[in-house]
Amino acid sequence: MVLEFLGQTDIVIFFVIFVIFIIIAYKVVKFVFKAFIVGLVGALFPIVGNLLFNLGIEINLFNIFWFALTGIGLFILYSIIKMGWKFLKVVTWPFRKARESGKKKQKQK
Repeated sequence: MVLEFLGQTDIVIFFVIFVIFIIIAYKVVKFVFKAFIVGLVGALFPIVGNLLFNLGIEINLFNIFWFALTGIGLFILYSIIKMGWKFLKVVTWPFRKARESGKKKQKQK
């Protein structure tokens, strides 16, 4: 049979772990790429700010790195807060659903 290997639990567990690894690796690479883009935009901020808005920011290597790292740090902070917000929405879903159904019952009366 072609699918007889599915009867072996070791192979199925290995396959499930492999799929989870691929999903996590994809999300990590996507996050790192986004952080890189944010860092690049942050590094360009003093240059663009001086050219377009005449902000008077001194353009040197230290300032460019500082803006890049600050942008990456703010992006990581934003991602952590966003993940916490999503987690809270998932955890409180039953309570919100019960509250909505209670409101619907009161409107029907």
